[in-house]
Amino acid sequence: MFKHLLSPLSYLYIEHKQKWIVDWGYPLVVAALSTGLLFWLKEYGNIPLYTDGAVISKILGFVQGLPGFYIAALAAIATFNKTDIDKTMPAPAPKIDIVVQGQKVPIELTRRRFLCSMFAFLTAESIILIMLAILGQAIYLPVKNIISTKFHVLFSISYMMFFFFVFWQMLITSFWGLFYLGDRLHQPDQ
Repeated sequence: MFKHLLSPLSYLYIEHKQKWIVDWGYPLVVAALSTGLLFWLKEYGNIPLYTDGAVISKILGFVQGLPGFYIAALAAIATFNKTDIDKTMPAPAPKIDIVVQGQKVPIELTRRRFLCSMFAFLTAESIILIMLAILGQAIYLPVKNIISTKFHVLFSISYMMFFFFVFWQMLITSFWGLFYLGDRLHQPDQ
């Protein structure tokens, strides 16, 4: 049952030579830059991170509406009446392993399956990001009171790096999904 609950994250297991850049490369770079810039600017002024109206709170306000959008996009893709999206994507097509009679079998993806997987992942990731923001705001003061200042800064930088990584991964993948929905889906394969 637990495996089924984590199935939206299977999008990360789709294999394609350029996909890792969108999933891991760009988000990691932008998260490191965002975290570095935020803590560098914090040295020159008071930039609240966890309190009401702070960075986490503002991102939470933005992200809270996204699960509904992603679910609507997923429903639209799943029921979209266009046979072209049920053809295998052009070579080299993205692949994923599925289990058939207990054996892992690699399959090439159709646009519909790729996009359904992507928007299921984005729905799950936006919910995870909401929970990370709520958790960060809730445990900030207790953690600050429990650990020493030098570890507090390290813990805060680690949390913000992870939080920004998930945020930027979601945002970059969203833009890639919008490219597919708004443009690529309507172009003939070459």
